[in-house]
Amino acid sequence: MAQQPASRRFFYLLTAAITLFCSEVSANASAQDVHELADICMYSQRVLKDYALVGMGVTYHDPKKDIEENIKTIGKYFKDIESHKLDDKLKAEVVEVEKTWNEIKPEFEKAPDKAKMSELRKKVEAYTVRCEQVAEDLAKDTGIKGEHDVVLVAELGLESQRLAALYLMKAWGVADAEYEKEVGQVVDETERIYQELLAADEKLVSKEVKAKLQTTEKDFIAFSVMAKSKSGRFMPSAAEENASKIFETLRAILSMEQKLVEGSVSGYFTPVADEKDAGLFDKFTVITRNSKEEENA
Repeated sequence: MAQQPASRRFFYLLTAAITLFCSEVSANASAQDVHELADICMYSQRVLKDYALVGMGVTYHDPKKDIEENIKTIGKYFKDIESHKLDDKLKAEVVEVEKTWNEIKPEFEKAPDKAKMSELRKKVEAYTVRCEQVAEDLAKDTGIKGEHDVVLVAELGLESQRLAALYLMKAWGVADAEYEKEVGQVVDETERIYQELLAADEKLVSKEVKAKLQTTEKDFIAFSVMAKSKSGRFMPSAAEENASKIFETLRAILSMEQKLVEGSVSGYFTPVADEKDAGLFDKFTVITRNSKEEENA
């Protein structure tokens, strides 16, 4: 059999190298998957906060409507994520989180019951901790450098709602012997996240994003003072106003951070710039060099 011309062999090798590179660097999870699961985590604590507001008869910001809309959004996002390409491990994790949510959700669809509030909060706490872990796993799988910071900004939104839920539960008169400790844990975790983001490389968390984070940090500190107060007087409408202000501002910051680290990357193909890729490029260089040497021989 006649040997193929070196130029044709070079073309075949080039095609094979490009195919190898693309198949190895494309991630299973997409940026959209991360966005949607991070939102699910946030909205779950927001629903809990609104549950307490409805129970107290507070109508500021129409919490009953918010519960209904957020439950629909959570359901939609779970369906979206599960319809996307995920490896078996990640898909199982998402299904696990959804199953837990579906066990909790019926309580939010009923009239609020003060006697169930404490136990319901414990379930939501365990659920959101796991939800955040899976969001981090999805972020790692995208291969997008800085996607971890996207998750961190989303976690700040979650923590603001977690603090509000704790405060409003106490305002409703639900007994919680661990209240001060739990508020302290939320404040400490929130401060840890702020410090990590503010210390991040500005290529991943820009000066503009950091400036806005510093503003919300001050708002959160002011809100935490209200939550720590031992005066015995409660201001549920003011708490909701503060919590929603922080939440909406963080949502805007989250959008900025997503655009910064994800740029124009497709939601379903995310090139990775790391040592693994460098090795692939080295393979490609060797293949093309050898082919060219044969052609010139």
